[in-house]
Amino acid sequence: MSNALLARFIPEARDLLQSSASGLLRLEKSPADATAINEVFRAVHTLKGSSGLFDAVALTRLVHAAEDLLGEVRSAQRELDSDLVDMLLDSLDQVSAWIDHLERHERLPDDADRVCKAAVGRLRDRLAPAEAPASSDPPAEEKPAAEIGWIADMAEADRLALFSDAARGHPVLAVHYVPAETCFYNGEDPFGLVLQVPGLGALDVVTREPWPPLEELDPYRCNLAFRLLASGARVEVEHLFRYVSDEVRIDQVAPDALIRLAGAPAPGPLPVVEDFAEEARACLERRDWAALRTATAALLALTNPELSTASALRWLDAVSAAPFPNAAHAAALIEAVATGEPPRLGSADVEPPRPVLATLRPRPGTVPADARDAASGDVEALARRIVAAQRCVLAEAQALDRVRAHVGAVATVLARLLPGRADDGLCARIAAAARVAETDGDAGPLLDLLGTLDDATDGGTAAATTVAPGTASVVPAPGADASAGEAARDERGAARMLKVDQAKVDLLMNLIGELVVSKNSLPFLARRAEHIHGSREMAREIKDQYAVIDRLAQEMQGAIMQVRMLPVSEVFDRFPRLVRDLARKLEKRIDLVVEGEDTAADKTIIEALGDPLLHVVRNAIDHGIEPPAERRAAGKPEQATIVLKASQEADHVAIEVRDDGRGIDPAKVRAAAVAKGVVDAGAAEALSDQEAIRLIFRPGFSTAAKVSDLSGRGVGLDVVLTTVEKLGGRVAVTSRSGEGTTVRIAMPLSMAVTRVMVVEVGGEPYGIPMDIIAETVRVPRERIKTIKQAPAFVLRDTVVPLLRLARTLGCGTAAADVAAEAVLVCRIGGAPIGLVVDNFREGMDVILKPFDGVLAGMRGFSGTALLGDGHVLLVLDLKELL
Repeated sequence: MSNALLARFIPEARDLLQSSASGLLRLEKSPADATAINEVFRAVHTLKGSSGLFDAVALTRLVHAAEDLLGEVRSAQRELDSDLVDMLLDSLDQVSAWIDHLERHERLPDDADRVCKAAVGRLRDRLAPAEAPASSDPPAEEKPAAEIGWIADMAEADRLALFSDAARGHPVLAVHYVPAETCFYNGEDPFGLVLQVPGLGALDVVTREPWPPLEELDPYRCNLAFRLLASGARVEVEHLFRYVSDEVRIDQVAPDALIRLAGAPAPGPLPVVEDFAEEARACLERRDWAALRTATAALLALTNPELSTASALRWLDAVSAAPFPNAAHAAALIEAVATGEPPRLGSADVEPPRPVLATLRPRPGTVPADARDAASGDVEALARRIVAAQRCVLAEAQALDRVRAHVGAVATVLARLLPGRADDGLCARIAAAARVAETDGDAGPLLDLLGTLDDATDGGTAAATTVAPGTASVVPAPGADASAGEAARDERGAARMLKVDQAKVDLLMNLIGELVVSKNSLPFLARRAEHIHGSREMAREIKDQYAVIDRLAQEMQGAIMQVRMLPVSEVFDRFPRLVRDLARKLEKRIDLVVEGEDTAADKTIIEALGDPLLHVVRNAIDHGIEPPAERRAAGKPEQATIVLKASQEADHVAIEVRDDGRGIDPAKVRAAAVAKGVVDAGAAEALSDQEAIRLIFRPGFSTAAKVSDLSGRGVGLDVVLTTVEKLGGRVAVTSRSGEGTTVRIAMPLSMAVTRVMVVEVGGEPYGIPMDIIAETVRVPRERIKTIKQAPAFVLRDTVVPLLRLARTLGCGTAAADVAAEAVLVCRIGGAPIGLVVDNFREGMDVILKPFDGVLAGMRGFSGTALLGDGHVLLVLDLKELL
């Protein structure tokens, strides 16, 4: 990916989406969980802010709409129901699809705006009426003044300047910005935002509703709306308001919409006005714009500037001065001067809202008082006032809900005031105290910290204020709180993490695998030194060095494998959403219980577990769990339970999927297997109940009455068995009719290095994976019997059939006649089988390389491994071979 910043954003966005979805599912079960709603809100808010760094306006708008809905839930303005969760989850799914498209193409799809408009509309329909936007998709055509009546309240000087810009081809935009009432808690600065509008020509600030009495006034509830005119490019204005696009209406206005007369009507007709009107009409008829401007200026000099007649003359001069004057506008204004009536330009005035502040227009050199303080170097005073103000805010917010409502804004202000420094940890301590206040409603730690900062900015002996050029920074003096500094450094050290590309970890794993193979050559070298060169001391030294290298290699292998280990929660996290959606679709009530999600396994195993578990869980929901009415009739609770459990057992990770549904009926399985031709009737009757249950893993088997998008094709559990066994795992299923079913999957912890036992067959070494070997025995020939025309022997009351591996491989047997056969007892498909070999050799760790080229299709072999003496070891795949 060419955009490095986008490459970092994509995995972070996926983590935020996963966190948001998981939090929504928790909230659906526990709507009063304040911690969960705060986590979801912060995740969505962070995603909205991060997405604004890229050309992904549709994504930002959709996330912003979801954030507004969550804000209402967070402030207890609305309840979170299942339909709202569905809507939010669908929106997050759409965002996830766009993230995938961004990763592939570094841009959103072509239909993103259309999809965004529909999705945002659905979300906005659920907002409270006060939050509904004036227009989420403003039209691009010019609007007459009748539709934007508030333009008449802008200062005439500002409108004249904008009219001049419009006459020179610059479009004039009318922007109506109604911030959310809770915008301050989102870290927004509406007034600062409108002052950044490019080409800002006029600004009017109005109240949305009458101000309440002072004792009832909430200073953190935004009661203002902003109306402004600008001559900047529309795309730049839209980009500026991209985070709040649903709170803004942007219209392009016609130039005549700016022409509105100001001032009092003239007391009566003036003789000189009639003479001017005749001369002006004549100038207009011959299109002598210079003469018209001269006549206009002469009359304007004689007219009281406070009268509407003077205003009409000023507009007539502006129209005449345009590069391409509009004769219709000029004619209307000449008549307005002559009659004292408003010009008839086809627009009607609209009564505007009551202004709360004077109409403003930024002028050169005009800056706020606080900014003048900062510019003049009095940053310390400004910092003290800000810290003291935040302390007062928290001190006044005594109720639990008000503390939670205000603490986010306080933390944001302080985070911007105090840049993070490696030697003080102030930002880390403020963030930690804010989390405590937001989670528990306890503002004490944050108030104490603010008190310390307030004292520090007063110039006391405990601390000093350090100001960097252009910044406001309140920093404790050296030695002011050494223990706190050490604690902060310890906290940062404990939380330090390093993100490494997966390919680099895989390379390390391959290298340590090669090292494991290479150190296996040392025992061969020791035997060579002793038997060929006759140096027992050299052999002993090599063996000593081998022991050291072996220990280091094993520790390195273990450490690198730990880096590759992932918790099974990487797989489990997808199932709460899956179970919820399928349960709602099938009209069943299901509670998913997840246990052991911290159990870790190699990333290859974790990635491979996804599809098998998906089929098992869907099968349990569709086939295992009964509808509520059926469960009531059976004396069960209406809400079923599915348990997804992971645990580590020796060198395997075990995954169990357990449900309390109807269970598996062996008789029904037998009948379905015969009906679908999986087995014949005679074979089905000969099967035990447990063997009949295992028929569900046969290709083509299904008990579904009809094919649906969930089941009925007979491929799901067949995929489970095939995938798991291919990776060296095992699948077991137990069930009791009417009580439930348990599917157990056991997988090796790692597949990077394979442990094999070397055996000799026909004078050649072969490797057999350790995970299928039960034990090795020496069986006397007289104990080998013929049972049903096949050799077998009895091992601890169990009949074990015998198979000569040399005959299966098509190679010669050992010439010597031995009194006892070397038998390797393996378990394949849950049944024991004895493999007769020539001899047993050592076990070892090897790197398994699959066949390629012309040997790629060879059956019965897992691959090859390189031995320490340079020979190639063939590793058998007994499940396929037998």
